[in-house]
Amino acid sequence: MTTTASSNETAAAASPSVARSSLTMFGGSVASRVLGVVRNGLLTAIVGAGLAGDAFSIANTLPNVLYVLAAGGILNAVLIPALARAMKLDDGGQEFTDRVITVALVGMAVITAVVMAGAGLFVTLLAGEQSPDFKRLAIAFSLICLPQIFFYGLFALLGQILNARGRFGAFAWAPFVANVVAVLGLLTFLVVHPKPGPRPGSPPGAPLEPTQWTPGMIWLFAGSATLSVVVQALWLVPALRRTGFRYRPRWGLRGVGLGGVSRLALWAFTGLAVSQLGFFISQGTLNRATAEAKEIGLGEVARGPAASGIAFTLFMLPHAFITVSVITALFPRFSRAAADGDREQLGRDFRTGLVMPLVATVPVMVGVMVLSRPVVALLNPGIDQRSVDVAAATLVIMILGIVPFGVDLLCYRMFFALEDGRPTVLMQVLLTGTSAVAALLTLRFSPVAAIGIMAMGQTVGNVISSGTGLVLLRRRLGTLGLTVVVDTVARIGVAAAVAGLVAWGATMVVEPFTVGSVESGASVLRRMFASAVEIGLVGLVLVVVYLLVAHALKVREVRQLTAMVRSRVAG
Repeated sequence: MTTTASSNETAAAASPSVARSSLTMFGGSVASRVLGVVRNGLLTAIVGAGLAGDAFSIANTLPNVLYVLAAGGILNAVLIPALARAMKLDDGGQEFTDRVITVALVGMAVITAVVMAGAGLFVTLLAGEQSPDFKRLAIAFSLICLPQIFFYGLFALLGQILNARGRFGAFAWAPFVANVVAVLGLLTFLVVHPKPGPRPGSPPGAPLEPTQWTPGMIWLFAGSATLSVVVQALWLVPALRRTGFRYRPRWGLRGVGLGGVSRLALWAFTGLAVSQLGFFISQGTLNRATAEAKEIGLGEVARGPAASGIAFTLFMLPHAFITVSVITALFPRFSRAAADGDREQLGRDFRTGLVMPLVATVPVMVGVMVLSRPVVALLNPGIDQRSVDVAAATLVIMILGIVPFGVDLLCYRMFFALEDGRPTVLMQVLLTGTSAVAALLTLRFSPVAAIGIMAMGQTVGNVISSGTGLVLLRRRLGTLGLTVVVDTVARIGVAAAVAGLVAWGATMVVEPFTVGSVESGASVLRRMFASAVEIGLVGLVLVVVYLLVAHALKVREVRQLTAMVRSRVAG
């Protein structure tokens, strides 16, 4: 039976250390993301889906984008394979690690300084035709947020050293600590700067306009975001010291094997540069569509960048909870197997990284499709109903691509473990190229449709990219054993589809008593409560039906995952 073979292989590959590591990452991710939802809710309550929200989105997105481009992605992809090889040296890789840290710290400091000097140019490129007041606010936010680049890079650097040493706890929980700091900062903002009454001609609860922001408000709002990133990075220092690691600055790049690292980093940098080009294409397209909608009298339509950002944040939650947790725990194993030339072990680990996340990701995808509106409404209480509808529709389109998005990440990590970055560049070119085609298509339709077209471009791009990655990986490793995987995935899909249909029927019963009973002028808390009740009841139905059908179809991976969780909780 193929299912039994798949189950046995998955169980063998998912050794206790991987299980514990995955659950540690999962626990930290869940705690962080739950608090992150609170953080996003507070952000939305303060800035809403208006111009100030777009200004902060530009400012706070810049350090994230540039961190991914210049530090985070390269370090994540390159450092662990390099450390896995360096740790075989007589000194355990100490000199190699010291030199990498020194080069990385100096490089990140220089990059941060250069980007801060060009903050005005970046804002101008992203803001498009927005007003001077909007651009001034975005630049002010940017100058306070951009130092995050250095500390994001420091966090990635120290985190990957810890992961290479098999220590996942501090790295997994650091974002939770960061969100604690951020939430405290936002709560302080709400106390110190309560939202003023509506301006003449503005509806009640309208978001603050750019001209209403004072220097004190800007510093507290953006400064708390930057402080959270600083704390996140410094949180790792004691954990690294507990491993016995002591950093000593060392200069020079020759003689310690950094040549191979630099070549791989160049491929990683190229791919990430292409990916960030896709980000600029998407942001520019949505900003243009928003301006056009306003010109033709559709100003009441939710702003594209804000609604897209809400949808993408929610899209990333299950990916970060599940897929990233498993693959992060497996990546050091990929790197060690590649360093040893053990292709058989690589194949087993690859199949584990493919199947384990799908057990939870597929039913979550179905659940989000059924409950998109109450999910958006609950987690973004500060936006109006029209914005909820637009963000929810966008989320449904995006969530269709969550499985190939996870496969993308798995293929990327496999190629970098093999120290071959070229295939990842091709995958990223295809993904970004699909987004560019989608951007061109928006020119032929109403600006209102732009957000949906760009979301579909992201989903289709993920499918194309992940499919290409699997083909290229098969060429590199030979057979991947996907026939066994497909059988298991088909059973998971059937169980999730049945659960989704039953859950959809449950919404028809529940909604008249929850959302339907809430008047249009009801308080935020009442609307949140109605959404929470609907999610809780329908979600429970979905989970129970999924587990029952999966059990009937003998999807043993579901049993293994639940047993793993139970043993972790009991331990």
